[in-house]
This record gives sequence, structure tokens and C-alpha cells, in this order.
Amino acid sequence: MMKQKSILDINISTFSNYKATEPKEINLLIWLYSKKYCLEVAKIRNTTDEKLKKVLKSKLPAITPSGIFSKRCAKNLIKHSGFIQFDIDYKDNLHIKNYQNLKNEIRKIKEVAYCGLSVSGKGYWGLIAISNTKQHKEHFEALYLKFKNLGINIDKSCKDVSRLRGYSFDDNAYFNHSAPKFTQVLKPKTNIKTQVNNYKTNNSISIKNSVEKNLNIIQEKRIDIALSYEDWFSIGCSIANDFGESGREYFHTLSKMSDKYKHSDTEKQYNNCLKNKYGFSIATFFHYCKLHNV
Repeated sequence: MMKQKSILDINISTFSNYKATEPKEINLLIWLYSKKYCLEVAKIRNTTDEKLKKVLKSKLPAITPSGIFSKRCAKNLIKHSGFIQFDIDYKDNLHIKNYQNLKNEIRKIKEVAYCGLSVSGKGYWGLIAISNTKQHKEHFEALYLKFKNLGINIDKSCKDVSRLRGYSFDDNAYFNHSAPKFTQVLKPKTNIKTQVNNYKTNNSISIKNSVEKNLNIIQEKRIDIALSYEDWFSIGCSIANDFGESGREYFHTLSKMSDKYKHSDTEKQYNNCLKNKYGFSIATFFHYCKLHNV
């Protein structure tokens, strides 16, 4: 019986070094397993001279994991690979106590198809398959929040579909050849800002009354407007940013519409929303209400 094909068994673009702009095609799976430059990687990891590290890294070949390109530029994308890469730098995650074991935590995210050490040996990078390649940036925003909620900061530069990934090697890299696709997206903030301005200028009643009116409808009709964790978190932040502590009961009210509701989990989540001050306005709440015909 033939084995199932790996989702990583696809072609992407490769470049001879970090500065090269003319691509060739290469199989992603073969690239990930390759040991061709492992001695160069070992040299980089063993040197303490930061300038030398940069020089050595720049000479390594690289890929664009998110697709095949005619030139190394987003506008020159020929075919999307169906993957978004994530990059975790040590310097951005000094708060993580079990950093050395972070790969074992990342592999618990079911959509992760690959995770391994970066060329420095201090960071981690990986690949996640997405459901809609036309929404690369929207998927990345949702992924950024997903990692953030796990206490992990990932590099925002990976939002760029043409983002380069230099060669690295990890003997203990994690592979999930049948990882499911990540389906969550985060709606553009520009649309949400427009919505909140409409509420402020077109409605004669206050924002507070508008929120309470919508919550009454949600309760009466038993509508769950937060179908995913990302939706739930985004709505929580939008309420926390506009109402602070007084919005806690609002968040409990809408959270109770879910079969998964737990008072303790909702308390913890709202505390997190209050603490981190992510950039969501109350328009996010109204946005999700509109999506569910509230």
C-alpha cells in the first residue's frame, strides 16, 4: 500500500544566497531533510563573533517557503505553496522559562507541519498550512494572535509572502506530514475602524446602550458570535479596551452562549485582555454581531 504523500512534498523557490534575486525551483521536503550545508551551520553556531555569523549566514542558500516566484518580491508570486512560516527569536522571548523545550510545546499546535532550529541554534522556525492562500496576511494575523495567547512572540516579518528563509538544520526537527490546514483569519482593522466610526456618528444612542442592546438579542436568541478561540479573544479585547473592568460581565454574557463556557476560563481570558491592551476597539464586537445577524 502506497504511503500518503506529505503535505510538504511541494515545490518552492530557492536562491543561491541571501542577496540573490534569481530563483530556481526546489522540493520543500527535500530541502528540509537536506544535510548538505550542516557543517556550515555548525560553524555558525559555534562562533561567538556576531559579525562573522552574519557573513557566514549570508552565504547560505535560502528559500521562499510560501511559494514559487519569478523574482524575490511579493508582486512576483507565481504560485503560493499553501504555507506560512513562523519565526521565533530568542531575544523576543526571554520571558519563556522552558525555552529550550519550546519545540515540544509548538508541536501541540495541530496545524504545525514543521518546526526546527534556526541557523543560529537559538531560535525556532516552522511551517503552517493555510486554507486560503489569497488570505495570507489575514491568516498570519490570526496565527500571530494564536502564538501570542500561548505567550510566544513570533516575527511579524513573516506576514510578507516573499519572506526569505535561510538554510538551517535540526537533527530533531518536528514533522507532521498530514497536518490539517489553519482556517482562522483576522479581519483587516481598517474595516473595523470604519464600522466603529459609523456607530459613533450615525447612532443617537450611546455605545454602551448599543452593546447592551446587542447582548440582549444574543441572550434571547442564544447566538454564539465567538465560534473560534481567536474570535473569542478578539471580542474580549474589544470589550476590555472600551469598558475596562466594567465590561467583564458583558464578556461573560456572550461567552455563556458557547457549550464550552467555563467561568474560570472566561475570567482568566478577560484578565489577559485587560492586561495586554491589544489594538481592538469596540467595533470588533459590533463586527462579529453583524456577521451573525445581530
